[in-house]
Amino acid sequence: MMITATIRQRGQLTIPDQLRQKFSWLKDNTVVTIVASPLGEIIIKPLSIHASSDTHDWNEIWRRIHLTRSFRGKKKTKSLTQFIIEDRKNH
Repeated sequence: MMITATIRQRGQLTIPDQLRQKFSWLKDNTVVTIVASPLGEIIIKPLSIHASSDTHDWNEIWRRIHLTRSFRGKKKTKSLTQFIIEDRKNH
């Protein structure tokens, strides 16, 4: 199967519906490995838990990321992310 796609700004590549329907692991928030071959090809695979000695609970990791992003500072109008961005601009 050969499908054509376009790489967009910042290197974003949308995987076409035909491929997402064919491979069940091509869904939102799937962690993948990307390997560059010596022939100049790129291989995308689902992250194998067996590839590392650790097992990761990605649902828990995403939950904590969203929780961290939701923290508010003393000035109830700013998120932690906004605070960090402003702090980095000032230093």
